[in-house]
Amino acid sequence: MERMRMDDSGDSAASAAGVTLRPLRRDDCPALVAMMRRMWYADPEMDGRCARRLAIIDLHHCLSCSTIATVAVQGDRVVGVILARVDAKMPRLRSTPFGRHVRRVIRESLPLPFTADGRRGIRDALDLIAVDGRLMRGLRTRYDAEAVLFLVDERVRGRGVGRLLFDHAVGRFQAEGARRYFLFTDTTCNVGFYDHRGLTRIREERRGHADGTVDTYYLYEGEV
Repeated sequence: MERMRMDDSGDSAASAAGVTLRPLRRDDCPALVAMMRRMWYADPEMDGRCARRLAIIDLHHCLSCSTIATVAVQGDRVVGVILARVDAKMPRLRSTPFGRHVRRVIRESLPLPFTADGRRGIRDALDLIAVDGRLMRGLRTRYDAEAVLFLVDERVRGRGVGRLLFDHAVGRFQAEGARRYFLFTDTTCNVGFYDHRGLTRIREERRGHADGTVDTYYLYEGEV
């Protein structure tokens, strides 16, 4: 259900000076939660504790759906992440209640129904799941992989971090035998990044929100 957030539109991987990629470690999670909280759950009218809880749920849900987890590090700071899944490599129990990340999602979700902000977070998540379902409905294309979460810190110094991360994931797809992959994104993100990278926009859906804003949601696919 995750959207792809791409705030770095640099065209040259070589311009991402001082940035290295490495596998995600457990102690990276607080930094990623803080990044997601700041970039996606920054509604000033939402209780900060609830916003952080929603970011934790979001991250662990994405981790439960992923077989690839790579972060970009600049100095000693995590400045980006890409989580992705190659279906053939997905452990059978990873996304069930037996999985560690799913258990964390369940635990963090339990208090949500008891507050207005928590109930709103649940509604937003369910709405997003429904949009994704409609975008996929009836497709005959078989996908081997998904880019689940793609996020670059909006404060990052230097450009090209997003390209480094995305090319890394596509390289992993190829190495692990995946040919065609997909991702969801929307107009709150840098959608043009995917057009520039040569992905194909398959479907879109416009949706209005209670605050009067309108976003468009997209399904993209790519080949390796």
